[in-house]
Amino acid sequence: MEASRKRVLIVDDDEQIVEAVQMALEEKGYEVLTACDGAEGLMRAERDEPDLILLDVVLPKRSGFTVLDHLRRSHFRATRIIMLTANDEQRHRDFAAARGADAFIAKPFDMAELMCEVDTLLKV
Repeated sequence: MEASRKRVLIVDDDEQIVEAVQMALEEKGYEVLTACDGAEGLMRAERDEPDLILLDVVLPKRSGFTVLDHLRRSHFRATRIIMLTANDEQRHRDFAAARGADAFIAKPFDMAELMCEVDTLLKV
């Protein structure tokens, strides 16, 4: 499947991060959706069924871990999820992995590294 046909949902309350990541993804041909809090992110995931979700851990309304748990318990087991957070402790990485996250990337991140992880998970 072409990258342009893959849909990526960014769930983050940092507008600068959303804007930068959205631009990078769109340059690679991905369709990009955004949400600024956990509740909106969950709603967009359920409605729009993205191929991959970039999910911040610390979010208003619902935490990224709560959203991850909900998605993994529902029919979104195949959706790839990359957790993003400024808190890069090993226990957080382990917690995310145990709950079904496909990858965990610490902020600030290298955009090329993030795009490589996205491409790898979507097999582009």
